[in-house]
Amino acid sequence: MNSQDIRVEVHPGPGDVILLRLSRPQQRNAMSVAIVADVLNLLGSTAGQAAGAIVIVGEGRGFCAGSDLTALAGMDMPERSVFEADCGRLARALTAHPCPVIAAVHGFAIGGGLTLAAACDIVVSTADAKWSLPEVQIGLFPAWGLEAVTMRAGRTRARRLSFGIDTLSGAEAAEAGLVDLVADDPLGEAMAIAGRFAALPLGQVAAVKNYFAVERQGEEADRHANRLFIAACDSDQARVSFQRFGRNGSPS
Repeated sequence: MNSQDIRVEVHPGPGDVILLRLSRPQQRNAMSVAIVADVLNLLGSTAGQAAGAIVIVGEGRGFCAGSDLTALAGMDMPERSVFEADCGRLARALTAHPCPVIAAVHGFAIGGGLTLAAACDIVVSTADAKWSLPEVQIGLFPAWGLEAVTMRAGRTRARRLSFGIDTLSGAEAAEAGLVDLVADDPLGEAMAIAGRFAALPLGQVAAVKNYFAVERQGEEADRHANRLFIAACDSDQARVSFQRFGRNGSPS
C-alpha cells in the first residue's frame, strides 16, 4: 500500500481472508484520496483477486464517516469530481470483485461510509450503530454508491435515505435491508463468515458474484446462469462430485 490510511492483515486458510482496516481514527475514518487508491489497489492485486474473502472494518469509534470534507474543501471542482468518481469506481469494484466482501460496522456508517458498506456482499452491524446519508443537510448530494443502496433497500427507501431526514440504528438498517446481520461483535461475526466463504470453491463463489453483479431479467438471466453453470461443471470440484454421485447415487 502507498499510505498509512489502511492496514491490511492476511489470515491464511484454504482461501486467505484479508482483513482491511480503515486507519484514520482521528478523522473518523473519513475517506481520503489515499484510502480510495489503496483499497482499489488491494482489490486489483494478485493477493486481493485470489483471496477467499475480504473483511472491511474501521478503527476507533466507528466504521467510516464518508468523504473527508476538509480535503474536499481544499480541492477545486475538477478535483472534487475526480475524487467522487473514484469513490464510485470503488463501490463498483467491490460489487464486481470475485471474492465476497464483508463490512463489519460499529459506531457509525455515515455518508460515503453507508454507501461503502452497502456495496459489500454481507454487512454486519451493531444494533446501535448510526446509519445516515447527511449530504443534503449540508448542501451536497450523495454522489456515489446509491445503486448499491437502491439494490439493498429498494428505490423508495433509498430516495428517503438520500434526502437525509432519517438516521437509522443498526437494527433499523437491518429492517431496511442495508444490514444483513446484527451482532454485538461485528468483526468477530464477519471473520467467522469470511472463514466459511474461504472454505468454498473460489471459482463457484466468484460465479455467484458474477451473476448478481449486473441485474438481468427473464431469459437473459437464465442464459447467464446456464453459462456459469456449464463453466462450473468443468471444475475439479464438480468432477469429483459427479464421480461421487455416479457411484453412489447420492452425495453421502
